Amino acid sequence: MKKDNEESLKVAGKFYEEKDYHRNDEVSIGLATTHEQVSDNYMGESVPPQGDQPSIPRTGNRGDRENTI
Repeated sequence: MKKDNEESLKVAGKFYEEKDYHRNDEVSIGLATTHEQVSDNYMGESVPPQGDQPSIPRTGNRGDRENTI
């Protein structure tokens, strides 16, 4: 049980490093993949200009009235 706890603490303290792209352990592969996904999303997404978005119709909890965002 103590060994499992020590291993968990070791993994929990790990963060992304550029070397993770070249490592073969599961945690490094996961960190590299997640870093790539976040980076792609951050760099690829932009906030559209004001007024360029159509309103999205929403219904209330009971469906008895319509709201727009």
